[in-house]
Amino acid sequence: LLLREFNLKCVIRLWDTYISEDAGSGFEDFHVYVCAAFLCQFSAQLQAMDFDELFGFMQQVPTEEWGETEIEMLLSQAYVLSTLFGG
Repeated sequence: LLLREFNLKCVIRLWDTYISEDAGSGFEDFHVYVCAAFLCQFSAQLQAMDFDELFGFMQQVPTEEWGETEIEMLLSQAYVLSTLFGG
């Protein structure tokens, strides 16, 4: 659940959000929107890559410098997506 992509502090923030979701559905439902928001962050780059480049990029996503601000933006975008498409 995005453990490899983020540092521990960011993972704890993500999981805190998942756990606090209504009916405990954060890991099952909200995680999908977090992944979609995550891919949206790199959309322009991903669209310009061929399969081999995509595969390599997804194995080593450039998030080592991400901190609280980036995770908050990711969660905000995921919330917007869940509101628009989650019903």
